[in-house]
Amino acid sequence: MSDGATIRLIGDKTRQAACGLVMRAPEKWIVSVDPPKRTLSQSSKFWAICDDVAKSGATWSGTTHTKQGWHDLFLAGWAIVKHKSVRLLIGLEGELVSLLPHSASLSEAEMSDLLDYTVAWCAMHQVELRE
Repeated sequence: MSDGATIRLIGDKTRQAACGLVMRAPEKWIVSVDPPKRTLSQSSKFWAICDDVAKSGATWSGTTHTKQGWHDLFLAGWAIVKHKSVRLLIGLEGELVSLLPHSASLSEAEMSDLLDYTVAWCAMHQVELRE
């Protein structure tokens, strides 16, 4: 066991394999059990929605935004609604900086919730999505 392992628990066999790895792990190694991270499909869908909104010409705060801009706006809005940690501070050059959770660190359930939030926003603002 040189580099560690990650096992997705999907039944008794994978649970047994995980237990076996834990029993064989060297002293002082760390074991963590976490909810599944967002899926590639969820990530792709979120970026496609952000692209759709950017291409639609929708505006926020008086201007249009790139898909990266919409990504950040949706993530910030969702984080506030869900009472996630969001910090706004003065940056290194005097600019305003928003410190948000990264979408890559979201769980599968959180990403599903973010997608629901984003689709609902689009419906309320008459933005058509490709799907």
